[in-house]
Amino acid sequence: MHDETYKKLFAFPRMVEDLLRGFVAGPRADDIDFSTLQKLSSEYVSNELLKRHGDAVWRVRLRGRWLYLVVLLEFQSRDEPRMALRILTYTGLLYEEMVRNGVVEAGEPLPAVLPVVLYNGARRWRSAREMRELIAAAGPELAPCQPAQRYHVVDERHLADDDLPSGNLMTSVVQLEQSGSYEDLARVVDALRAKLSDPRDAALRRVFLDWVRQVAERVVPPGGWVPPVQTLEELKMTLVERAAEWPKQWLREGIEQGVKQGLEQGIERGLALQRALLRRQAALRFGAETASRVSRAVERIADPEGLAAAGDWIVQAADGDELVARLTQLAEGRDAP
Repeated sequence: MHDETYKKLFAFPRMVEDLLRGFVAGPRADDIDFSTLQKLSSEYVSNELLKRHGDAVWRVRLRGRWLYLVVLLEFQSRDEPRMALRILTYTGLLYEEMVRNGVVEAGEPLPAVLPVVLYNGARRWRSAREMRELIAAAGPELAPCQPAQRYHVVDERHLADDDLPSGNLMTSVVQLEQSGSYEDLARVVDALRAKLSDPRDAALRRVFLDWVRQVAERVVPPGGWVPPVQTLEELKMTLVERAAEWPKQWLREGIEQGVKQGLEQGIERGLALQRALLRRQAALRFGAETASRVSRAVERIADPEGLAAAGDWIVQAADGDELVARLTQLAEGRDAP
């Protein structure tokens, strides 16, 4: 889901501009002529190369010269230790294609490249961001002979609210990645409605609409569902209505189960539904591996208050390890500080 959605999003120049303005270029964004943003086709980069990497390559004018923006989409549960090497290889292949296709004439300097990694893993990105860090120390004589390149990482799950510029579509992408509830999703949809009100943004609205709906389906409680919708407005209303309806649904199911099989079994059914929802929320925020560990922890929590506290920690925990530690404390009857 993520791979295809991100490829669709970063086929739009507005997404690339907001990425650069809000999360990469900083004050240097004033030197970029965003009206010149151009997505590269096979004229500049071979289809084989684009297919091999599946990423987005754009170029834009920076102070009168072309800057090539290489957006690498990284969707692993952990960061990639040799990402710097992968980017160096990609950059070399990109340069070879530009020379082969005559984009760079003989004697003309190669254009600058800005590699950007969009990462949505649960753990913070800790891998080397500079190629030199991957090479064994060779002494001052050989050091100048070693390849050097640095890349920029947007570590989406670990950006703070203060890092998210308002009115920026990349902010909505980050908030979607950080969403832990239907209320969170509804707030993102509200912001998207304001940012994408221009009729020219219709195609981009559809991509976001499909993505939010898919995210909502992943966290839908057992027995619930998200009906098809055609607009962000309809999706907002649906999220609000469903978020209000599902607790009533769980209560009805618990009561019905209690009447049929006894009060004790009905309560257990309600707890099982609550545990299932917690697993889905953990998977949305921290990934499948953490969700599996959360599942084992919440099975040991046998009271509604404890499960409610577990839901709070899914929202508050900084990463999956902290979440599992807090839930283990709850399961053992110790207060989670």
